[in-house]
Amino acid sequence: MKKTFRREHQLVLAVASACLCSGAAWADGVSAEPPDTDDSGFTVLSNATNVTHWGLGVGAGIEQAPYKGYGTRFTPIPLVSLDSKWVHAFGTTVDLKIGKWSSVSFALRGRFAIGDGYRQSDAPILNGMQNRNGAFWYGPALAWQTAFGTLSADFLAGGNKGEMASIDFSKSFDYGNFSLAPHVGAEWVSSKYVDYYYGVRPSEVRADRPQYTGKSTYDMSVGTRVDYRFTRHQIVILDIGVSHLGSGITDSPLVGKRFIPQAKIGYLYQFN
Repeated sequence: MKKTFRREHQLVLAVASACLCSGAAWADGVSAEPPDTDDSGFTVLSNATNVTHWGLGVGAGIEQAPYKGYGTRFTPIPLVSLDSKWVHAFGTTVDLKIGKWSSVSFALRGRFAIGDGYRQSDAPILNGMQNRNGAFWYGPALAWQTAFGTLSADFLAGGNKGEMASIDFSKSFDYGNFSLAPHVGAEWVSSKYVDYYYGVRPSEVRADRPQYTGKSTYDMSVGTRVDYRFTRHQIVILDIGVSHLGSGITDSPLVGKRFIPQAKIGYLYQFN
């Protein structure tokens, strides 16, 4: 997903991972609209009236950190929701809308991964390690709206922290004031990404922490998002899932978990 969720995969907070308006994963930024039956070809942006919807709220991500002895990680998530003819934003993800081809939407995405990285004081296995920081990720994204659900994908780069690519499928079901959206996703992360967040440099080696050079790998995630609209303007969001880390990550001497339970909860007030 992102979101699934992830540290958007770490996550989310992801991760991921897949937007509020679509009922898909937590922070999927491509605006989800009903399938378009117009097959006239690629359309740059839209000729529709520019109507803006926006909202404010607060959220938090909770997950088991993969590092040995780290425990549970809590990450505050600002919930700023904005959707217009040109821009879609939710949480830490912002999309610049490019165009559509039938029911496929294209965008340029930017996302800040506020939950990634660590400080050497976070766990005993990290003592003496150089701190690792989150990154701003950017790249193309698309979402394919069908009667069976939403298939979304992106390919993002994070400077010296490598690249990641994700694909996510979700389907939303409405029950009165509730919206239920199961989702499943896969994410590829580059060797540079794994080396930055899970590698051990020669200067960081000690008896119980041998040198490790990261290699690219795949993560899998599955989860369900539940939205409850208890008034016309107010929504509570809960996204629960689990990620399975690939061998490129779990082979690291820093990592002690293969399955990472994750949850995100938030409150959003929509002004229009």
